[in-house]
Amino acid sequence: MKYELKQYKEILGDITLMIETLADLDATIDALCDGVDEKSAEAVFVEDLCPYFGVVWPAARALSEHLGRMGGWLKGKTVLELGCGLALPSLVCAKMGAHVTASDFHPEVPKFLERNRTLNDVTTEQLKYEVLDWRNTEPKQTYDFVIGSDVLYESKHPHDVAKALAAHCHRGSHIILTDPGRTYLQPCLDGLAALGFHSDVFVKAVRDGHDDRAGDRATKEVFVCVLQKRL
Repeated sequence: MKYELKQYKEILGDITLMIETLADLDATIDALCDGVDEKSAEAVFVEDLCPYFGVVWPAARALSEHLGRMGGWLKGKTVLELGCGLALPSLVCAKMGAHVTASDFHPEVPKFLERNRTLNDVTTEQLKYEVLDWRNTEPKQTYDFVIGSDVLYESKHPHDVAKALAAHCHRGSHIILTDPGRTYLQPCLDGLAALGFHSDVFVKAVRDGHDDRAGDRATKEVFVCVLQKRL
C-alpha cells in the first residue's frame, strides 16, 4: 500500500530533526481495512501488520528528549533501540555521536528509516538497521545503552522485554525505557531487578501534537526508567 505522508520538525534538546510520518494514522488503518472482508480487516490489527510504527508516540518523544539532554554521554557509545518504529530516539543518538543499531520487525520500518536518515544527513555508518524480534532472537552482541519506548503493550511482554533488554547488556550497560503508564511496566521493572538491574524512575511531561489520530491533542505524562546493571 502507498501511504500518505507528511514531514515535520522535532526539537529535542540541542538536536533538531525533520521526521517523515504517516499523514494520518486512523485514515491509514481505515484504508487498509476498506473493501476487505472482516477476517482480512482483523489481520490489519495483528502486531506485525498494523502501521502503529508510523507516528511518533509520546513515549518516543520523551525518550528522545531525555537522550537529547545527555550531552557527551553518548559520544562514541554503542546503542541498540528495540522496537524502533520511526526510530526518532536512534536518530538523536546518531546525531550525538553514538554508534546506533535500530531494530524492529515490521516490514515497512526500513523504508521509513532510510527516508528519515536521508532527511537528517545520517549515514548507515552512524545508524544501521537490523530486523529483530525480541521474542525469538538470541543477542549477537551487547551495547553500552539499550533503549526502548512504549514496548509493553501485551501481557506477554514484561518477561520477553526484560529478558531481551538484559541479554543485550554487558556489565555497566544502561537501559533507558519510556512508557505511558501501561499495566505491564512494573512487572518488566521487577523482572529487570531480578536480573541484577537497579532502576531510577521519574515522570516527564511531553506534548502529544498529533491531532489527526485518536486521542486528545494534549500533554502526556510518560515514565522514564533509567537502569544500570549492578557491577
